[in-house]
Amino acid sequence: MPSPVTPDEVLKQELENEKQGKSTCQFVRNESVNGEATAVYSMRRETDSANEDGLIWISKTSGLALRKEVDMDYGGKLGKMHLTARYEYSNVKPPM
Repeated sequence: MPSPVTPDEVLKQELENEKQGKSTCQFVRNESVNGEATAVYSMRRETDSANEDGLIWISKTSGLALRKEVDMDYGGKLGKMHLTARYEYSNVKPPM
């Protein structure tokens, strides 16, 4: 499905968040996702706009993300959000 933001806009925002906030990432454990060996990393990011805590599963074969779970706290009226994502890379086609 088309994204409302371009990849360049996402990258620009990520770089800005890195400059303004504090981020950590560390290896947690090895685990299998759909029979594929992965390394699981914990991540934490604190910025002016939100705090994020999560896990990401990285394929030991391809180096690609296979799964991600993140809890985000935007504070105040914006509240909290939980995101769970599964990434599949087979049968990928460009948009028509």
